[in-house]
Amino acid sequence: MDAPKIEALQLFLQAAGQRERLHILGILAEQTAAVPELARRLGVKGTAVLKHLKRLQAADLVREVGPYTYQFNQDGLEQLNRTVFHRGDSQNKETLRQRVLRHYTDGSRLKKLPENEEELREVADWLAELFEAGVEYPEKEVNERLLQAHPDYAEMRRLLVDYGLMTRSRGIYKKVEK
Repeated sequence: MDAPKIEALQLFLQAAGQRERLHILGILAEQTAAVPELARRLGVKGTAVLKHLKRLQAADLVREVGPYTYQFNQDGLEQLNRTVFHRGDSQNKETLRQRVLRHYTDGSRLKKLPENEEELREVADWLAELFEAGVEYPEKEVNERLLQAHPDYAEMRRLLVDYGLMTRSRGIYKKVEK
């Protein structure tokens, strides 16, 4: 194993190698959480949680999404996987979807929309994952879910409808079953 791979793995193990940090990662893998909630669930002080979060942030495993509010960074874990375990063969080539999401999102939020039609379709498919097929969603709930991914939820709604990923009728949206 070469030096960059060893360094990446060492950073990960140092960050995730404590029980409390693994517990934090487990909680954040399921939901975004604020420091007081994490402290309560771990049974430690908020200052201790902040120290753990800073270590996890340094390893790119969590990110701050609001004042003292954090979420798991799936992209950081995927990057570690690519860095440490990439063999350079065709089995590990980045897919279009992975490339689009790496370039246009920060993991859970869309940074900008691609201009390329094929990439735009990938973003639309990614947004559609916020919804379950066959479930009816009032427009307000659709807006709330899309707001998590991008501030212009109206444009994101149009994107989903235009690509045929959702239907709209009288303010009710349904994800199209594949």
